[in-house]
Amino acid sequence: MNLLFTLTSLSVVLVAVERFSFTTEVLLQPYGFLRLHELLQVTVLILVTVIIPALIFREVSRDFSALRSREGKWLFLLFTTGVYFYATGNGLHEVASAAFNEYCDPDAFTGDLCGGLFFNDFYTGNTMFFAGALLMNTSLLITESRNPDESSAGSSQAALVVNAAVYAVTVLAYAGFDRAPVGLVYSVGMSLIAGAFFLKVRRHYRKFPFITYSALVYALGGSASLVVRMCA
Repeated sequence: MNLLFTLTSLSVVLVAVERFSFTTEVLLQPYGFLRLHELLQVTVLILVTVIIPALIFREVSRDFSALRSREGKWLFLLFTTGVYFYATGNGLHEVASAAFNEYCDPDAFTGDLCGGLFFNDFYTGNTMFFAGALLMNTSLLITESRNPDESSAGSSQAALVVNAAVYAVTVLAYAGFDRAPVGLVYSVGMSLIAGAFFLKVRRHYRKFPFITYSALVYALGGSASLVVRMCA
């Protein structure tokens, strides 16, 4: 699990670095249909952020053995639904973002076309994206809560804490500084959900690394985001 948490940290750092790279200046042909930035996001980077949770799902379900029950099948469907909305929302967001930033004035846009692109970029796409993330994470939390990992009881927590802090910075970036408050709503919601799961397992938290990691991520990232928004 710590290896997967580390890969998660690397993936979100890569996503952040790419957003500030030269790829945002490269317009692809024909017709300037996308920037290189959006193409990399939808084909590589966001794909990585789906594959890693899928591997975490394998771990918390004990090599998918926990999915053989009726409840397990519903959790699998919940996770799959989350992946669908997460990926679809990101695709909608990236395509709208490419057109909005290339052909509209982001700070003073007018007209239905640019207004629609703005809304799809910051609200429609982001709402679907974060709703999918919430469903994915909730299915992972439920699955692990039903299947404690006895082998992780004596493992070191240092790597978990460091990786949680790295991801919390990403939560802060989306929830605290984004133009729309969708990310903030998501982070607060996940703080409550992950916190509730952690309270149930707190005496044996070492057996529930994903719950512990998630609770720490959103407690740090969510609270920091609220402070930033209130002070803005």
